[in-house]
Amino acid sequence: MKNYKLIFIIFAISFCLSINNVQASYKAYASNPSGAKCELNSGSTGYCLYSNENLNEVVHGPVWLDTGNEVIVLQDGKHADIPSNDINKCKDGYTYVSHVYNNNTYYGYYCKTYLKAASSLITDALATEFKNAGFPDSYFEKLAVLKTAHPNWNFKAVNTGLDFNTAVLNQSYGDRSLLRISMSNNYAYLAIDASSFDYRNDKYIPYDSKTGSDPWCKANTSTIAYYLDPRNFLDDMYIFQFETLSYDESISDEKILNSINSIFGNDYLKNYSNDFLEAGKQSKVNPIYLSSLSKEEVHNGPTPGTAIDGKYNGMYNFYNIGATSGVDPVYRGLQFAAGVDESILKPWNTPSRAIIGGAKWIYNNYVYTGQDTSYFKKYNVVYNYILSKNQKPVYNNYEHQYMQNIKAPSSEAATTYKSYINNNMLDLSYTFYIPVYTNMPEKTQLSNKTGWPNNYLKNMSINGQNIPGFNGEVENYNYNLDINNPVITIGATSVSSSAKIEGVGTFEIKENTTKVVKVTAQNGDIKNYKINITLVGTKVEIPKPQSPEKTKNILDTLNSSGIKNNDKYLYGFNVGSDISVIKQRITNANKNAVVTMKNSSGTNKNTGIIATGDVITITIGSETKTYQVVIYGDVTGTGKISAAGYLKIKDTIMGTASLSGVYKEAADVDRNGKILASDYLRIKDSIMGITSIEQ
Repeated sequence: MKNYKLIFIIFAISFCLSINNVQASYKAYASNPSGAKCELNSGSTGYCLYSNENLNEVVHGPVWLDTGNEVIVLQDGKHADIPSNDINKCKDGYTYVSHVYNNNTYYGYYCKTYLKAASSLITDALATEFKNAGFPDSYFEKLAVLKTAHPNWNFKAVNTGLDFNTAVLNQSYGDRSLLRISMSNNYAYLAIDASSFDYRNDKYIPYDSKTGSDPWCKANTSTIAYYLDPRNFLDDMYIFQFETLSYDESISDEKILNSINSIFGNDYLKNYSNDFLEAGKQSKVNPIYLSSLSKEEVHNGPTPGTAIDGKYNGMYNFYNIGATSGVDPVYRGLQFAAGVDESILKPWNTPSRAIIGGAKWIYNNYVYTGQDTSYFKKYNVVYNYILSKNQKPVYNNYEHQYMQNIKAPSSEAATTYKSYINNNMLDLSYTFYIPVYTNMPEKTQLSNKTGWPNNYLKNMSINGQNIPGFNGEVENYNYNLDINNPVITIGATSVSSSAKIEGVGTFEIKENTTKVVKVTAQNGDIKNYKINITLVGTKVEIPKPQSPEKTKNILDTLNSSGIKNNDKYLYGFNVGSDISVIKQRITNANKNAVVTMKNSSGTNKNTGIIATGDVITITIGSETKTYQVVIYGDVTGTGKISAAGYLKIKDTIMGTASLSGVYKEAADVDRNGKILASDYLRIKDSIMGITSIEQ
């Protein structure tokens, strides 16, 4: 099941330290100071901060001092222990406080009299209560703050019997945990494994083709761990994802309707408030939860949303039930509504039938089966807990999960919270079923990275030639460099224009080494591509140029240069050597030598690598000789030992092709005057890197 439509979270609370030169900070809880309660339209349950030292002007915005969230108390030597100008207002002085609410930072002063460390609230009685309820110590502090602020609240531990990391892994499979790109804090919360991010095309892989420029994508494991960890949501607002979904008959219809209307506001859904109340009564599901769920799923402002406009054969679906992932999930939900099942009032061909029938379906499939909180609807981890109650679970762990949006439980909780506080219902008696896992980490947190995550290379080149078969997923490459021409130029192009590349350029290599091309994504993730460079060949000592009176002939010059030769061919060059090697060796051996080069087609060749079939003409005085170059194993004239050459030799042996002249000579890698199977096998081994061919 899924939950794809997301209401923007009205409340987003985080607390941060934003004053320079801070020397210390601690979590704090504010007790209820007489006469200091904030009268704010936003419905804070906290108490006022003051924006000046005289405690006159109130900071407008919720303070949340008594909700279990962190308040940073600054002690930077300037604001700590400031005496109060009015002892009747703050007899013990006041302290400077900052907090962040809806991405806005508020600063102000608070009476020290009412400021306590949150840990001080864990009395022996509360510790015993929490321990007996099944909670580990890491839950105590936040539960103590909540219990102190709301004595009527009750907390029950649901022992899942599941290893926390194993649960995270299971929730990361396939499309179980999704977020819209816009919900992912600049991409930091999204997965970038092969099934989630297409690095070659530089884009995320969506799970829903109908969401346009803001698709649903897979969350990464650290994000899943954060939303799966109940301790991150033990505060006034988000704890309602652990509230039982069962209908509470002790709450009056008037209060419930007020809450429903508070949830819907000016939304089109307000036209059906009475239907949601009736749905709760008939289905035994909390109607406030049903309203929050519908607001989450299908709200569309003052006009009806797609799921509730009746345009698909007159069908309605107020909870997006059956709107599974894939092509056009809303259509799937309306198709589901068109089925026939009178027990849940299907087909849902009127708004009332859809609202009430959908609530019955939720009860039958979730409340009745033990997934009776928003959290357990999203994360089905109750199998072992149900067994411990001597009951038979209907579904295995991780199966039958209503939604893929991992923010949905907290978003629904925020909506429920707002309706409760706006209708003075926050301090009623509520029971919260809070999951506990084994091997829980000390804490989980969301990534604070920002920026695009692609740190892959599109290609990488060496000495102007792209590495054949380059694959951005492969980070290690080997390269043989001629010891007599030990200069290498490395180039690279990243897939993403936002990535930064380091380690490219021209380098002189004096010994076997590894050069690293470092690619840093915009978000700071680094990928290192390594080129393992091996110097090959025999070092040729270049003789000093001869004086004019000792001018050598062509044969003596070639022998002095170290170039192997016979009447027809020049050979002994390392594969991939630049043509400048030939010219340099000959002219260094005899400064009077004039060397010209052409390729096998007769075109002058001034740059590039040495290849079989190249024609070398040497003139010394009145003597001129012409040779052809042989690179043993290069029978294609490319200067490389390749699979194409291997196949050509094999076809020659089989009689389906023929080689002649210099190419026949290049094929005889054994130098025995014959082209045999041993020749192409040696070429094959060379291509695979098992052996090398002696030149």
